[in-house]
Amino acid sequence: MSLPSPFMLLLVLVLVLAGRATARPAYQTKYFEQVLDHFRFDNLPEASWSQRYLYSDEYWGSGTKGVDFKFSGNCPGPILFYSGNEGPIDAFWKSNGFMRELAAKWGGLLIFAEHRYYGTSLPFGKKSLTPDNAVFLSTEQALADYATLLTELKSSILPNATDCPVISFGGSYGGTLTTYFRLKYPQVVIGGLAASAPIGYYANGGWESHGIDEFTWIDIVNKVYAEAEAGCLDHLRRATQLIDSTGVTEGGRKQLAETFHLCAPLSSNEPLTDWFTDAIETLPQLNYPYAVGTNPAWPVNKTCSIIAKGIAQDSDEALLHAAATITDFYYSRSPDACVSGQGQGLIPGGGPGPPSWGSWSYQSCTETLHQFSARGLRNFTFSMQAANEACEKYYGVVPRPAWTEMHFGGYAIGDGLTGASNIIFSNGLLDPWHGGGFLKQTKESLPVLIMPHGAHHLDLRGSHADDPPDVTETRQIECQIMEGWIREYVAKRVS
Repeated sequence: MSLPSPFMLLLVLVLVLAGRATARPAYQTKYFEQVLDHFRFDNLPEASWSQRYLYSDEYWGSGTKGVDFKFSGNCPGPILFYSGNEGPIDAFWKSNGFMRELAAKWGGLLIFAEHRYYGTSLPFGKKSLTPDNAVFLSTEQALADYATLLTELKSSILPNATDCPVISFGGSYGGTLTTYFRLKYPQVVIGGLAASAPIGYYANGGWESHGIDEFTWIDIVNKVYAEAEAGCLDHLRRATQLIDSTGVTEGGRKQLAETFHLCAPLSSNEPLTDWFTDAIETLPQLNYPYAVGTNPAWPVNKTCSIIAKGIAQDSDEALLHAAATITDFYYSRSPDACVSGQGQGLIPGGGPGPPSWGSWSYQSCTETLHQFSARGLRNFTFSMQAANEACEKYYGVVPRPAWTEMHFGGYAIGDGLTGASNIIFSNGLLDPWHGGGFLKQTKESLPVLIMPHGAHHLDLRGSHADDPPDVTETRQIECQIMEGWIREYVAKRVS
C-alpha cells in the first residue's frame, strides 16, 4: 500500500487537524444549487453547481443554558456557521468541537459550508482545475457562495429562521474568510471568530511597518524548536544535511528508501530532504497538548526527543532512523505501508504547483501567494519570477499579490482603519502563521486574544483536559464576547 505524495501540505494538515472521530452530534450532508459566477449576469452553459454543506439541528431550539437570549418566534436559536477553507468540509467538522459546545449551550444550529473547488464541491468535477474552469475559484466567489447559501436558507429553506443571528467561525484561511465575510457582508453575519487568520502575510504593503519580512514564518518555526529543547534545531539541521548527502549516490538513495519505507528509491533530482523538511516545518502549527491522529502530544517536543536520541548514538544510521520515525507519525504511515517520499519543498507553507497538487496551488497563483523564503533547516529564496513562470505554465495566470490587500484592506483591518467590527482575532504563539496575524487590539469591536501555549487555531478544537489554561481562558472570553453580540442583535430586533 502506497501513501499519497504530500504535495498538498495543507491537505495533510486538514487530515491531521481532524484527528480521530470522537463522540459528536450527527450531521446531515446537504447540497445547495449554487451560482457559478456571482459577478456576471449572462446565462452561462454551466451556470450552477452543487455546493456541499453539513447541517446539524440537534440542539437548535432546545433552549439555552444560563444565557438570557430572548429570540422571537421567527428564530429558535442562533446559527453557527463555519466558513469552509482549503479542504473537505467533513474534516473541518471533526476539528471544530468548540462550535458544537456553543451550539449545545445556546440551542444553536450548525452549518458548515464547503469552499468551492474542494472536497466534493467541484463545479466541473475532475476537470475543475483546467485553466478555463479554474477561473471561477477565488475568495470573492467563495464569500458570495456563503452569503447566498445563508440568505436562501434563512428566507426560504429553514422554518422560522428569518430573524436568526448568524456568527461565522473559521481557522487559518477559514479565519481569513470569516474576517472578509463580516467585512463584506455585515448584513448576513453579526460577527465572526477568526482563529489563526494570517491576513498580514497577504498584505505585503504593510510588512515593513508591522515588522514582517520574507523570513518571519520560518523564523517562528525555528524559534519553536530552539525553545522546545536545547540543541534541537541544530540536531534537525544535521539530520537534514545527512539525508541530503546520503541521497547523492544511487546506493545512498536505496538506503534512504529502506530506512524511510519508500515504495521505490527516488531519482537524483527528487531529494528526500523535502519529505523530511515538509514535516518538520509543519509540525509547530500542530503542536497540540494531546495526541491528534498519529501525532503524539506536543509533537515538537517529541520530535526534539527522538532526534536527540539519534544524535546521541553517534551513528549516521541511527540519525536516519530517528528522522524516519518522525516522518512516520507525521504522515500517518501504518506499519505495513510504503510511502512516496516526494515532498513539496520550495515555498514554505505551500505555493504554486500543478493541478495534481490540489486547488490551493491555483489560489497560490492568484490571490494567496506566500512570498516566503527559508533559512535554518534549509535555504530557499523566494523568486517572483519563478512563481510567475510556474503559474503561467500550469494555469495561464500570474499572481497579483497586491490585489487581496487592496480589495479587502490587509493590515488596515486590524489597525482599525476600515469599517470592520465584531471580529475576534485569536492567535497561538506556537503557530508560525501568527506572524501574519493581528496581534494588537486597536478598537473594542475587534478584540485580539493571544495564547502563548496555543498552536494553529487550537481554540476552535473542543475542550480537552490537557488544554493549557490560556487556551481555556481564551474560549471563555470568546464565548462571552459572542453572547454580547447575540444580546445586542436580539435587543435591536425587539425594539
